[in-house]
Amino acid sequence: MTDSTLTPEKVTLRRKILGVRIRHARNRAGLGLKAVGQALGLPAETVNEIEFGRLPVSLPQLEVMGLIFDVPVTYFWSEEPLKEANLEFPTREAIALRQRIIGGLLRKARIEAGRSQEELAHILGVSTGRIADYEFGRAAIPLQELEVLAEQLKRSLNYFIDKGIPVPRRSEPNGHAAPPPVPDEIAEMSQLPEEVREFLSNPANLLYVNIAMKLSELSADTLRSLAEGLLEVTY
Repeated sequence: MTDSTLTPEKVTLRRKILGVRIRHARNRAGLGLKAVGQALGLPAETVNEIEFGRLPVSLPQLEVMGLIFDVPVTYFWSEEPLKEANLEFPTREAIALRQRIIGGLLRKARIEAGRSQEELAHILGVSTGRIADYEFGRAAIPLQELEVLAEQLKRSLNYFIDKGIPVPRRSEPNGHAAPPPVPDEIAEMSQLPEEVREFLSNPANLLYVNIAMKLSELSADTLRSLAEGLLEVTY
C-alpha cells in the first residue's frame, strides 16, 4: 500500500515539479507571465511564484493553462508533446465554474465513501472549515491535496478532470482545412433556433456548452450542493 501522507517535503517537491512543467509549457507557447496571469485572473508575480513552486496551483487553473498552452492537462504530470497556444476562451469564468464543480464532486465522493469533513481535514492537516470551503467552491483545492483526497476516497484524479473542453479545429498538418460536419450534424443544427445556432457556432461559447453538459451529468444532490454554495457566495 502506498504512503499517502501529505508531508511538507512531498508538497514542496510536487509544487516544484509542477512549476517546472508549467514554465516549460508557457515558454514553448511563447506566452509571458502577464498574459497567463490575465487568463487566470492572477498577478504575473503570482504566476511566477507558482512556477517556482512557492505557491500551490489548483486543477481548474491547470486545466486553463492546458487550454491556453494547447496541451492536455495530463501533460503537467506526464510526458506529453507541446503545441501552439490558444487564448480565445473565457478562462476566468471557467476556473470559477470548474472550482465549484470539483467541490461538488468532492462532496459527492466523500458522502459516497462514508467519510466526514473532519476526517478529510485531519488527513490534509487543515481545518474542517477549509474542507467545507473546498466543497462549496469558495476556495481552490491545491492539486497535491486533491490527489491525496482522491486516493483516500477511492477515486482516480480523472474523476475530477474535465475531459470535454473543446478546442476549435484548426487546419490539418498538411495545410488542408478540417473536414466539414457530417450531414446528420448539419441537419440537427438546422433544427435549433437561430439564436442557439449562433451561440453554438461561436468558439468562445463552447466552454459554456461543455460545462452545461457536465452539470447535466451530476446527480440532484450534487447540483443541490453546488446551488447552496452559489447562494452562500452570493449572499
